[in-house]
Amino acid sequence: MSEQPEWKSWIRRRISTPLDEPVATNVDVVGYSDMGGRVDGQQLQFQTVGEDHYLYVGHPFSGGITVLDVTRPSDPQVAAFIPAPNEHTWHIKQQVADDILMAACEVAFFKPGVDGGQAERGVRFYDVSDPASPKLLSHWRGEDPTDHGVHRSWWNGGNYAYLSNMIDAPGVSYHWRSGRTRVMTILDVSDPESPKRVSDFWHPVQLGEGPAALPDETFGVHFPLVHGDRAYIAYSDGGFAIVDVSDPAEARLVSHVRTFPELTDGQTHTCVPLPDRGILVVCEEPMANYGLEGPKNIRLWDISDETSPTAISTLPLPEPTEAEPYPSYFHKGERFGPHNMHENHQGTKQVTDKVYNAYFNAGLRVFDISDPQGPVETASFVPPTPKTIVDPRPYMRIFDVVHGGVRDVCSQDVLVDPRGNVYLSGMNDGIWIVQETGNEGSGSR
Repeated sequence: MSEQPEWKSWIRRRISTPLDEPVATNVDVVGYSDMGGRVDGQQLQFQTVGEDHYLYVGHPFSGGITVLDVTRPSDPQVAAFIPAPNEHTWHIKQQVADDILMAACEVAFFKPGVDGGQAERGVRFYDVSDPASPKLLSHWRGEDPTDHGVHRSWWNGGNYAYLSNMIDAPGVSYHWRSGRTRVMTILDVSDPESPKRVSDFWHPVQLGEGPAALPDETFGVHFPLVHGDRAYIAYSDGGFAIVDVSDPAEARLVSHVRTFPELTDGQTHTCVPLPDRGILVVCEEPMANYGLEGPKNIRLWDISDETSPTAISTLPLPEPTEAEPYPSYFHKGERFGPHNMHENHQGTKQVTDKVYNAYFNAGLRVFDISDPQGPVETASFVPPTPKTIVDPRPYMRIFDVVHGGVRDVCSQDVLVDPRGNVYLSGMNDGIWIVQETGNEGSGSR
C-alpha cells in the first residue's frame, strides 16, 4: 500500500491542537463579550446614539440579534436582544442606518431539524433610535410566495434598500439546488413602516441571455454593495458585476467579470469599492475544509474604466506564526480563506488604504493596500480555540457548509468603528474587540 500524501494525513486529524490564548500581531486586545452565552456571531453593524455606541450581532444558532453597548469597549454589555420570528428563521444578516434596523429573514439552514416551509421571508424593519428598546415597524414579506428568503443585503440610509433575494428561477442553480437563484431586489424604504418593492434586477445569465452558467455553477447575487448610483454585486460562481442603479426601477448592467474557473474556484463573496482610488476589493469564500475546493483570494481591481475592470494584485496568503502549531492554515482544518470585510458602512470608520478581513480559521487579517501593486499584511489576531460550542451540527473533517459543524476558530465578520476599535465575530467565538498597535482611538468612549 502506497504512503498517503502529507496533506491527507493531516485531514485524518479531526481537530487541530488547540490554542489556549489568542495570537496577536500588531494588535492589542481591548475587550471581549460572550453576549450572555450567545457566542455565535455573524454580521456586525454599528450605531452611535448621542455619546453611546452600539454593536449589532446576528446569531446563526441563538435565534436573533444581540445589541451590545460598546461605549466602553473594555466592558461591553448586552443592551437588548431581538428574537427571530421563529426557530426556523435566521436574522444573521442585518443593516443599521438612520436609526433603523433592517433584519433579513431567511431559512435557518444551518440548524438541524429546520422546516423551511415555516420560515419567514423578506425583511423586518425596527426603530432603534433607542437601541435598548427596538420597536418593530414593518415586515416586508415579498410578493412571491415561493421566495426562499433574503441573505446579505445593503441599506446605508436613504430611500432604497438592495436585497440579495432568493426566488424560483427555472434553469438556474444556487448552492447545488436547481431552479432557484438570488436577484437584487430594490425596495423603497422611504417609509419604513410601509416598504415597497421597486424592481428586481436579473443578470442576463439568469434570464438565459448571453453565455450560460457553467454546469453546477452557483449563479446569483450573494451581496450587492451600493455606493452612489452603482451597485457592486458579488455573483458567487458568476464573478462580479457593476450595475447602474441611478434609476431604481430600471437597473442596468455596466460590466461583468467572470473569475471562475480561470482565477478562482468560485464563490465571489463581497465587493467593496474605493471610488476615490478607482479600486474594487473583491474576495472569494471557501466552502470546504483543508482548501480542498481550490484557491480563494482577495484581489484588487482597477475600475477607473468601469466598463472594463482589470486585475491589479492579489493580497498575500496569511501564514501561521511560530506560536501556532500547524505548518499552514490549510493544515489547521475547518475553512481557511477570506470571508467578510469591513465595508465602510454608515457610522463606521471610512477606510481606503487597508483591508480588514475575517479570514475564517486564520482570524482577523489586516492588509495595507496603500500601494495597490504591492499589498502587505500588517496585523493579525487569531482567537483561542472556543471553549463553549453552540454549533449543534456534527463535526465533519471534510466540510459540508450546511450540515458540518464548527469546532475551532471560524471568524465570520469584521467591523472597524470610528474610534479605531476592531470587532470580530465567529461561529462559537463571541465578540473580540482589538485595536491595531499605535492606533490613536479611545478605549473608553
